Amino acid sequence: MKEKLMPPLVLTVICAVISALLALAYNATYVDLTGVMTDEMKQGCKNIFGDGKYYIITEEKDGKKTPVTFGNEKVNSVIVDPDLKACIIEITEDGYAKDGLHLLVGIDENESVKGIEFLSIGETPGLGTKVQNDSFLKQFIGLTSEDDTSALDNVTAATFSSKGMKDAVSECLELYTENKEAILGE
Repeated sequence: MKEKLMPPLVLTVICAVISALLALAYNATYVDLTGVMTDEMKQGCKNIFGDGKYYIITEEKDGKKTPVTFGNEKVNSVIVDPDLKACIIEITEDGYAKDGLHLLVGIDENESVKGIEFLSIGETPGLGTKVQNDSFLKQFIGLTSEDDTSALDNVTAATFSSKGMKDAVSECLELYTENKEAILGE
């Protein structure tokens, strides 16, 4: 009897483990392009600006709603709250890994960085993931589009990840500055 039960039981366990790994991989790499705010995005917005009525700016294309990206391929969406004179830009940037940095960059009414939240990070554990440390992120707070991010300190042994963060923040500030009226509906 034991000999007949072992193969199906082993296969069931293997299938369950593989299914769990696939679900984890999907959740770690999922990027919402439908214009719907995920729970992670809502929490990221709340962490940057506090409670609010956040929504993704969308446009109608071919009968479908798509997020407005102002022509920037790295920007996934632009999020606003009608009561704030600010926005949050969701961006995916290359670090050491292709598309390794998936971020929310909050920009306040002074056109400066208010906060940065990670939706996912695909950088090297223990090295590139150090760009998530507060000591590194603090140097971005208050930056404007007129500031030179290349002058900021890098994380030791994470040059590509650091450069990716700097590029992401620069692109978000530039996009906000160039499209402020359209973003805020002014």
